[in-house]
Amino acid sequence: MAVWDRKISCCFTLLLAGALGLSVNYPDPVWAVKGSTVLLPCSFTPLKSVNDNGREVLIEVVRVAWCQSPHICLKGTPSVYDSESNNNDPRYRYLGDKKRNCTLQISDLQEKDDATFRFRVETNDGRATFTDKSGVRVRVVGALGLSVNYPDPVWAVKGSTVLLPCSFTPLKSVDDDGREVLIEVVRVAWCQSPHICLKGTPSVYDSESNNNDPRYRYLGDKKRNCTLQISDLQEKDDATFRFRVETNDSRATFTDKSGVRVRIVDGDQMKIRSSRDDGEFKRGEAVTLNCSAAICTIHQLEVTWFRDGHALSETGPALHLGYLTAKDSGNYTCGLKRNIRTLSVPYSLHVEADEEGMFEQFSLFAGNNY
Repeated sequence: MAVWDRKISCCFTLLLAGALGLSVNYPDPVWAVKGSTVLLPCSFTPLKSVNDNGREVLIEVVRVAWCQSPHICLKGTPSVYDSESNNNDPRYRYLGDKKRNCTLQISDLQEKDDATFRFRVETNDGRATFTDKSGVRVRVVGALGLSVNYPDPVWAVKGSTVLLPCSFTPLKSVDDDGREVLIEVVRVAWCQSPHICLKGTPSVYDSESNNNDPRYRYLGDKKRNCTLQISDLQEKDDATFRFRVETNDSRATFTDKSGVRVRIVDGDQMKIRSSRDDGEFKRGEAVTLNCSAAICTIHQLEVTWFRDGHALSETGPALHLGYLTAKDSGNYTCGLKRNIRTLSVPYSLHVEADEEGMFEQFSLFAGNNY
């Protein structure tokens, strides 16, 4: 049964998978370290023969190939290994044969090897030629010993300032045929999805650039701290940010692809959430008011708090009021410090007057009548 595109009289194309009886056994997704060597164990079951109008035709495998996504590995598409080519990249070594073994070895793993690899069999009969499209996924992680610690996903309000605490552990040295080479970090960068932060891809911060957007401020160094501050958050900042380290040796250059996810929420109007269900309090009680967006509590916010329209000194997202007195009664509002349009709906807080306060009020009233 051949691999072919069968056009149906309607308006779609039916793609037939591998030829009848043909199959490829791939390993599970493979995780490997940049610069290392990885083995992709693989086996296939080719057809032995096909029926040609009552005549048995023996099948002979004439070509095998490995391709890398986005190529499906059809005839004529680029391949990383081709049994009929004399110009294969030596990093890709075929350890299989043309019978059952299709194992591929990849040495000196590079970031471009973070892809799906697929195997193709071509025979002396087109009906037994096929590509298994599932393939095996190779994940390339940073060089051995290199790591980046990102914060959990960060929720932030448009127009606010957010901090992405970050630390990294670079390699101290690499072995070069018995000679120790000390590692020096020469460049650091932050990129935004969909860019993986490879060499030459756009970045929001680049230590070698004089034209960085001032909204992205690098608070780290080239040793261990990679903290990034983003101010005046915009909708386009709703993305994944990744950190990249480049050194004086490519074997210690890496990008941690996991990154940190920044979520931008609508801050057109903030909301006050109270630690108490109602706004009625007695003297000496305590309450915490949280200024947040409509769907989640936001940290790292610079907010302005108001009581009856008068600004308070507190600037954090939480306002702690301890040992309440009647003087704390009033309508509380909050908003982003740099965007007064985000002012919340008032939260009414009422503290019962104590006996002393009532006596003072009575004396004041009595004094006005004598």
